[in-house]
Amino acid sequence: MRDYEILYIVRPDLDDDKVQDAVKRVNTLIERSGGSADHTNLWGKRKLAYEVKHQKEGIYVLQDFQVAQDRVPELEAALKITEEVLRHLIVRKPEKPSPTTVAPPPAEVVLEPIAVESTGAADAPAGDREER
Repeated sequence: MRDYEILYIVRPDLDDDKVQDAVKRVNTLIERSGGSADHTNLWGKRKLAYEVKHQKEGIYVLQDFQVAQDRVPELEAALKITEEVLRHLIVRKPEKPSPTTVAPPPAEVVLEPIAVESTGAADAPAGDREER
């Protein structure tokens, strides 16, 4: 199971009870896909950047959930036909780094300077070179 995040926009003409029902419906879709809903954050009604399905506003909902990777297309297909949801976006959250022990820094290495031999013309500044 992987961690995902879904941001979806619910129709603005729904009252608070209907919005909660829409959130429960999305949670049910996640659970039917074999996942589990973790955290839901209701952002409230906001103006849309452009009209979506003849709506100028929408109620934004952000939710964290876990589901198997191969079940995400099934979940997206179900969300597309849900009447209350205008738009949705599912994003995979980055993997949490596993706690590992930090290796000690390598022992100090002393490098001997390398002697550079001068070949004459190639090492001279451009103004000092002889042209052939």
